[in-house]
Amino acid sequence: MSGRVSLAQIAELGARTLSSGADEIAAVAALVQRTTGIDITVVSEMTADGRYVFRGLEKRPVLPLEPGTAIPYTSSMCSQIHAGLSPDTVPDTREVPALWQHWLGLKEGLGVDWDIRAFCTRDVRLPDGTRFGTLCLHHLEPREFSADEQALLEVLARMLGLELWRERAAQELLEALADLDQADRKRVELADELQHELRAPLQVIDGYVEGMLDGVVARDDEHVTLVRREAGRAIQLLADLAELVHIEVGSDGDDATPVRVDRTAVEMRDRLAPLAESAGIELVADVQPASVVIPAKRLEQLLVNLVRNALRAVQAAGGSRIRIFVEPEGERVAVGVEDDGPGMATAELTRAFERFYRGGRSGSALENGSGLGLTIARRIVQSAGGQIEAENVVPRGLCVTARLPLAGESAAGGDHPAVQQP
Repeated sequence: MSGRVSLAQIAELGARTLSSGADEIAAVAALVQRTTGIDITVVSEMTADGRYVFRGLEKRPVLPLEPGTAIPYTSSMCSQIHAGLSPDTVPDTREVPALWQHWLGLKEGLGVDWDIRAFCTRDVRLPDGTRFGTLCLHHLEPREFSADEQALLEVLARMLGLELWRERAAQELLEALADLDQADRKRVELADELQHELRAPLQVIDGYVEGMLDGVVARDDEHVTLVRREAGRAIQLLADLAELVHIEVGSDGDDATPVRVDRTAVEMRDRLAPLAESAGIELVADVQPASVVIPAKRLEQLLVNLVRNALRAVQAAGGSRIRIFVEPEGERVAVGVEDDGPGMATAELTRAFERFYRGGRSGSALENGSGLGLTIARRIVQSAGGQIEAENVVPRGLCVTARLPLAGESAAGGDHPAVQQP
């Protein structure tokens, strides 16, 4: 035996510990009932959305509530204790006007014909101090709570906190294992896809080099240039893949800061204009002032990838124009690139951002791409809290639009002067 614990064994262990929380809550409520003779024992969870959920409930009188039902937290008697309007142990609720009046309102909402006269509660806290909820004792007649009963309630509340923390830890363990298993599958899939994508350029390189060595192919500039081009494809593929991995795991080390999208768009237009002009394509920037919170180099990379993807498509299909645009839309800003290339088949639009997918915009110019440009663009946009989509435009062409959260004026440096277009 190797002594190593497999992922499956860890998952099984987590699953065995996961179902005990509800049983523990029920057992504590029943124990309180037996040992104190109290009329109603409740274990409640205070949820982030303002609900007071009855997770455990033992009762003698008729109560129109069952485990799993909820009331607004502000309607609960415990909310008065947490607000500092009542002590947590009250032998007669009529002696605490705020609590008594609160109960009368709750009584009307529940539609019961009896009163809670005695009340004792303790917070159920997780080991990190987070309040999960409460463990409460209710009685229909005035009643003192002995020191032993209060101590028992305190101990049981702490036990519940530990048990619930253990249950949550088990759930987090199972989720982490599921994520790890998915990551393992993705690594295998990525390795297979990479092997498939690299095979084509490497086979070309290998074939021509073998032909040169055998004297079948001339060792001239034309064939050396072809080999170098295929090597460049392989290098670019590996570089794009490494970039995608860095973005997905968040290992850039670059902090997101407010960035003027319009200025960046104009800078990218200026940087890429010579490349477009050499292909006979007009590259323009149509921008309005806007800022988003994103690493500056990622915003540049987003625009460069979109423009280069459009350049390959337009050049292959005989188009003539590419437009970079920045358009505020309420609390978001639309950033994207529109071209007059061939567009994409409707069925392929949803797959445009898949890894290594090139779709119907194929052609000799497109084949030089790695098939990762739009995938990288999508991950950049998602990591900045946005969405990206591709749609055909009339009469022809493709528009890729990223919608990013608009930075607030204070974060973005106040009012935006318009960017002047040459």
